[in-house]
Amino acid sequence: MYDLLILGASAAGVSAAVYSARRKLNMKLISIDIGGEVATSGIIENYPGYVLINGDELAEIFKKQLSAQGAAVDEGFQVTALIKVEAGFKVIAKNLLGAGQSYESKAVIIATGVKPRKLDVPGEEEFYHRGLTYCTICDGPLYKGKDVVILGSGNSALESSLMMAEIAKSVTVLIRGDKFKGETVLIDKVKNDARINVLYNVVSQKIIGEQGVTGVEYKNKLTGEVLVLPVQGVFVNVGYNPNSDFTDAAPKNKEGQFVVDRVGYTGVPGLYAAGDVTDIPYKQISIATGMGTLSALAAIDYLNRLSS
Repeated sequence: MYDLLILGASAAGVSAAVYSARRKLNMKLISIDIGGEVATSGIIENYPGYVLINGDELAEIFKKQLSAQGAAVDEGFQVTALIKVEAGFKVIAKNLLGAGQSYESKAVIIATGVKPRKLDVPGEEEFYHRGLTYCTICDGPLYKGKDVVILGSGNSALESSLMMAEIAKSVTVLIRGDKFKGETVLIDKVKNDARINVLYNVVSQKIIGEQGVTGVEYKNKLTGEVLVLPVQGVFVNVGYNPNSDFTDAAPKNKEGQFVVDRVGYTGVPGLYAAGDVTDIPYKQISIATGMGTLSALAAIDYLNRLSS
């Protein structure tokens, strides 16, 4: 029986683990990897303490900090279930080989983050990893000297566009609306980069290809015209869905995000959630880090009350 289990090891989970390890709790951090979506974030310029850092570099620092604080980590395990039991909570996870592992604890912090949202268009599944990707920092270098398209209008699409402008032969951004939705600094960089072409008010309808991607079919929302953009790479950045479908132990909103108060409490005694998997209005690394700290301190207070 652990005092605390932390599910997920991106910014929120790592922050919670650092604080709980420093309090010498009998804790365990469970995650498929360290860093999560932070590791795929590309260049980060708005995280306190770093003028500029790559997401994978920040993830490596997360690993070092966890080790330095003596946090117990089960890396390589995907959480598949969280169940409320009489003594607290039961968590079931499996590794990449499918081998199962179960844990029990008095308290849990859910920090499982989000996963990329899909387009749900013909060809998306067929050409995944054959010219279509959801991770620019992972796969971008494979498209050096090629024509690529970025789908999306938020920060991740903007970052993807800027990264690929340094690598690809040409970069085109397709946006459903009439403007970007990300940070002004990133928007200005994209608009002022002559290597990036932006098409507004268009909807991608189909990924085209043979052995690999050869183009994207899209429709102009204003004219109704359907065109094909010849490309060899498609980078999908159309938002994220919360990693919350492994449990119904805590209330969720219609988007599947856990509903929490200002310290991450879900309304279920001993159960907290932090970071992008919650209903917080802004999805930022620094906010997730702070939420991890809040939820850890709240969980510690809960455990102290249990033992008093």
